Amino acid sequence: MIFKKLPLIILMGTLVSCNAGKDRTNIELVRQMMDQESIKAQDWDPKQPGKAMMMVPPEGTVPKGYKPYPYTGKPIKAQENLKNPLAGNNSPAILEVGKKNYAVFCGVCHGATGAGDGLVGTKMTVKPPSLLAAKIKGYNDARIYHIITDGQGVMSSYAKQIKSSKARWSIVNYIRTLQK
Repeated sequence: MIFKKLPLIILMGTLVSCNAGKDRTNIELVRQMMDQESIKAQDWDPKQPGKAMMMVPPEGTVPKGYKPYPYTGKPIKAQENLKNPLAGNNSPAILEVGKKNYAVFCGVCHGATGAGDGLVGTKMTVKPPSLLAAKIKGYNDARIYHIITDGQGVMSSYAKQIKSSKARWSIVNYIRTLQK
């Protein structure tokens, strides 16, 4: 009877012996995979002491899920080609997203009502324009979206802070409600 269970006992003993214990590393069967030389992007180069590695991504690489904005520096093209997917959608959910993002990112300069009298805006050398002015009211939705995305004048791009294009379009819709 013990001879019938002997292969099973040997197999279990072999599997248990592969573990070196609680505080030790396991037995490495393929050493080259375990001992790879790897350097983090901001690490020091071991072959050149005192010199930072700072690896630069290969030319032409793009972050995963990244979609470049095709109208960078081209406000007229943006105005002609972009269409507001939320045009006319003044549902409470869309306006709430727009209002929330406007208050965080736009209101500090342009003011709560869009009159250009925000806390930061009043202290700026170049005052932000009133979003209630006839010139801004004359812009189509795409132009306002482009200004939020690409910036204009002393206002820089907010594409990195407001990552979702839907959120940027909802700000446009919220600005339109302020202009009424």
